Amino acid sequence: MRCVFVDRIVELVPGHCIETLMRVSGLEDVFADHFPGYPVLPGALIVEAFAQASQLLIAASRDFAEVGRLRRLSRAAFRRLVRPGDLLAIRCERRAAPDDAWVLDAMAAVGPRRVAAATLEYTLEAARPGTEAGRHAERLGALARTLRGAPVEIAGA
Repeated sequence: MRCVFVDRIVELVPGHCIETLMRVSGLEDVFADHFPGYPVLPGALIVEAFAQASQLLIAASRDFAEVGRLRRLSRAAFRRLVRPGDLLAIRCERRAAPDDAWVLDAMAAVGPRRVAAATLEYTLEAARPGTEAGRHAERLGALARTLRGAPVEIAGA
């Protein structure tokens, strides 16, 4: 992943849920254009944060032998603006389903306020060595090891 929108894994329960944090620093290039003088994190980047957290959950749940490929995004809703300085808490929870079906309900909050939600559906792909899926699983594994317990500076804390 070239752009990572997960700064820390707070909790990961394989096969069930993941909680992550993303500190919106305001230094991201996107803020130069979205919107000058009133920076707002684009909803597409919140969805990308959902996707990255979901992929970490799926791969970790499958011992990095399989990775998730996004098949469908639905019910995306954005309720509040996310601005520089915000700490975005992401929670992705798997719905009850057969072992090979991955449907996740994702929610983002800043403090106690829910800012976005969506449903993501994934198919599984074997992470064979030498394949793109295998390389993706290696990157996810390295990212998971790095982000567990990684500190996040919280302004005012």
